[in-house]
Amino acid sequence: MNYAHFPFLLLGWLLLKPFVAVASVSDSLFAHYFNHAQTFADAYPREKVHLHFDHTSYYVGDTIWFKAYAVTAENNQLTTISTPLYVELIDQMGYAAHKQIVRLENGEGYGQIPLTEYILSGYYEVRAYTKWMLAFDETQYFSRAFPIYRWLDNNHEKERSIATYNWDPSTRLRPKERKKKLSLRFFPEGGQLVEGIPSVIAFKAESKDESDIRLSGEISQNGETISFETLHEGMGSFLYTPTIKPAPAKVRWEGKEYTFQLPEVQPAGYVLYVQKRGNQYEIRVMRNAQTNRQDTVAVFFSHQGRPITYHIVKWDNEHIERFILPAEIFPAGIIQVSLINQQGATLCERFCYAMPKENALRLEVHSDTFLHAPYDSISCRISLKDSHGKPIQGKISVAIRSQQISDYLEYDNTLFTDLLLTSDLKGYIHQPGYYFADSTALRLKELDVLMLVHGWRKYDMSTVLGVREFTPRYQPEEKLTLYGQVRSIILKKAQAGLNISILTRTDSMFAAGSTISDSLGYFTIPVYPFEEDMEAAFQTQKPGKPRNRMCHVQLFRNFQPRLRAFAPEELNPTWKKANELVWLANLKDSIYQDSVFGPDNHWIDEVTIQAKAIQREVNTVRFEQSIIAFYDVEQLLDEARDKGKDYITISQFLKETNPTIANKYSGFKSIVNGKVDVTWEDESINAIKYILFCKGTGAYDKLANKNQDMGYTSMLDNYKYNDREWTDPSDKSHTGVVCYIITKDGWNPHLRYDYTRGIRYTTIKGYTRPLDFYSPEYLPNKPLPSKDARRTLYWNPKLETNEDGEAIIHCYNTHNFTFLTISAEAIYKGQPASLNLYTLGLKK
Repeated sequence: MNYAHFPFLLLGWLLLKPFVAVASVSDSLFAHYFNHAQTFADAYPREKVHLHFDHTSYYVGDTIWFKAYAVTAENNQLTTISTPLYVELIDQMGYAAHKQIVRLENGEGYGQIPLTEYILSGYYEVRAYTKWMLAFDETQYFSRAFPIYRWLDNNHEKERSIATYNWDPSTRLRPKERKKKLSLRFFPEGGQLVEGIPSVIAFKAESKDESDIRLSGEISQNGETISFETLHEGMGSFLYTPTIKPAPAKVRWEGKEYTFQLPEVQPAGYVLYVQKRGNQYEIRVMRNAQTNRQDTVAVFFSHQGRPITYHIVKWDNEHIERFILPAEIFPAGIIQVSLINQQGATLCERFCYAMPKENALRLEVHSDTFLHAPYDSISCRISLKDSHGKPIQGKISVAIRSQQISDYLEYDNTLFTDLLLTSDLKGYIHQPGYYFADSTALRLKELDVLMLVHGWRKYDMSTVLGVREFTPRYQPEEKLTLYGQVRSIILKKAQAGLNISILTRTDSMFAAGSTISDSLGYFTIPVYPFEEDMEAAFQTQKPGKPRNRMCHVQLFRNFQPRLRAFAPEELNPTWKKANELVWLANLKDSIYQDSVFGPDNHWIDEVTIQAKAIQREVNTVRFEQSIIAFYDVEQLLDEARDKGKDYITISQFLKETNPTIANKYSGFKSIVNGKVDVTWEDESINAIKYILFCKGTGAYDKLANKNQDMGYTSMLDNYKYNDREWTDPSDKSHTGVVCYIITKDGWNPHLRYDYTRGIRYTTIKGYTRPLDFYSPEYLPNKPLPSKDARRTLYWNPKLETNEDGEAIIHCYNTHNFTFLTISAEAIYKGQPASLNLYTLGLKK
């Protein structure tokens, strides 16, 4: 053996040993991170919610029917984590026009939202969430915007219209995105640009007035020109190698040139690159010469918070690490790719999309008729099968609509797109079904650009990896429970050891209970699973003392998500015609009318009704345009008292709620349920349900013609307030403000509504009682109505298939010839399926 080189071998081993030790420590550290993330995913499973609606738009007076699907985010299995599901209807200003609690049973729930005449027409948002969904740093909830059109009075069909309100600026709560005439935002892949490293940069172009911007531009740098243009929905991408000072981007749009700056460039750092090539993913991690060589990094791949695999970067090449992963290891949906250092900090991050390997569920509808006659019996067969054609017994939610009088958005949101795409992205995604219409290279590129633009840090990796402690804001709710705290009125100090008695009442039952506040004044009261709302009185008393204790009883039930801004596409929906044969239905209707009434016969009454309808709509529009503020007093009072605030008079309530309104219009005339009242400031706020401020001739026209049916009659004229007659204001030049005050249901002018010492009155919400959808039955040789203006012909949130995987649907058409729109959704063993089609596309 030749020992001549032994010292050199020993020296080499000694030099290598520290690096081997470092690598070993790094391997162990990243393995620890991976294992902790697995444990975190087991301990804190996330939930998602989707609502399937019977329609895509509504009128005041309609009912919104829905089915709720609540699943665990990781595998889309119907959840058993939460039972109460909170559903809200939020108006265009941001106020909750309706709240309810849906009871989930094995992840499914059913409900309805009545759009009473207290609802003002406009664009509304339906939100749904469990309390557990709001327990994390990045809250997640279901959100869908709908237009709610003006009242269809007496089934009188008119053009879809939404009121224009002149809201006082101080009443606006919903945030609005302030956009320039043209804006261009850039999104570097991985989150940053590093000097000298080629990077993919996605971009999104938006304007103040348009949603889908098409433009092109270029970047000139060091004699090289990089051209780019939009692909879809104003989004696109290009490859760019930045210098320390990036060149400006110049774009051309509508005949003008605009200049925008690229994001700031980092002198040192990492760039993450992910590209799907066939059935595998190519991942690159790049760094420049200025980046610290001592830092060890790893790439983590996660799905819904659970890590799938990780790769420690070994830097076989000094500036770039490239490796390949098979696509089959990733579940369907969004994959989070994160570059992590030894301290658990996220250096780069991006989302990519793993397409489903196959559609495991198949929904199909079969019918023998594609055009249905007036009052015709409609029959169709719906089937549920797996990818191999094997029938499945399961539940399906189905809505059938009359296409002639319904709105349809192409590539709309579905159970499939919500669970596998939009719920994990930031911002509004327009027509998400578009990205699954085919699997061409262009469509896949557009989907990847969507990931770069709307991807965000869904899960905080520092808590997942165990670097930072995590405590959820709330715990999962298996049942309804009241949580609260008792505090003193003046100093707001916690009141320990108080007896808290609760008395509840509904139309059919009374219930009572009691508890004692702990050392910090907190208390918990389990609630029997009742339905609908329940009046409750909380009484506080010091043990051994005869009198009630004056204090605030605060309830912790205001845990709603933050309001979001509406996207332009939501406020300006582009409804699509279902097919090119709409004229056929209209022609059939014309022939049908002539055959029934004859070409020379007319209904004289229709002319009168039309004239009345036109005048009624003019009056309604004027009144709506006079509205400058609207307050749901009962709701706002409960929210304030839950926070430890209280109001006694209407004047105090208005000054605290909106001092601008109170100061600006201090000399207004108040109309209480149709009667002028000059002493309203002395009346208890506890007697009031709504307050409506109106300004202009429309408000006075309403007073002068209070018996005219304008769609708001019962809203403004429910009860007599006092014995004084109101004076008809004939001076139309008056510029003051009319304040309509609507009292509570069952209000009695001879009763006092002041609070009793040490007692708090409130309303406790129970579970919403699901109602049955009503569909008329038109039998042969039976009289038919002159008009049936239903738009939803059939709704069943729990249609069950038989052992052959099939179910038969029967319903009846309206008074028009029409095609049908059929919307069906189902989930089975974690696989969602959705179907939206027209009868022209049905299999016979």
